[in-house]
Amino acid sequence: MAKAAFSGLPILFILLTLFTLHSPALAEHYVMEIGSKSNPNAHLFAYDQKFRESTNLHNYPMKTSALKEFTDATRLSTRMQLKALPNLTEMIIDADFIGIGRIGYLVLDPETGNIKDEMSRINHMFVGNFSIEEQILVAKDHMCEDGYLPCA
Repeated sequence: MAKAAFSGLPILFILLTLFTLHSPALAEHYVMEIGSKSNPNAHLFAYDQKFRESTNLHNYPMKTSALKEFTDATRLSTRMQLKALPNLTEMIIDADFIGIGRIGYLVLDPETGNIKDEMSRINHMFVGNFSIEEQILVAKDHMCEDGYLPCA
């Protein structure tokens, strides 16, 4: 009895293998055509793509940090210049994007460096389609942000 059940397994395996190899559902292949609007079978985009980019600049001698972050962007083009010196932190950002953008900086008390002794925190959040040019400049005993706050 056990021998008869065992001899049926190879036959079952062969039948399943033949069914799998010759099944019309598995044999069909979908070919996607990418092209222009003039071809009705062509798809302009067959996937959803999002971009993400972030940069954190920490100037430890000055106890400052600057942040640039873009998320969920369907279009993203950025150019950035960074400078961190013992008495200067500078971040220049040119960005053209569709999505979410965050730009900001944090200045702590240079004597303590404690997060509880925060001197200045600026955060900008952009949601939508933007083209921005921003310069964040923090010099020792002086803060300036070109684009929103007047620099003297």
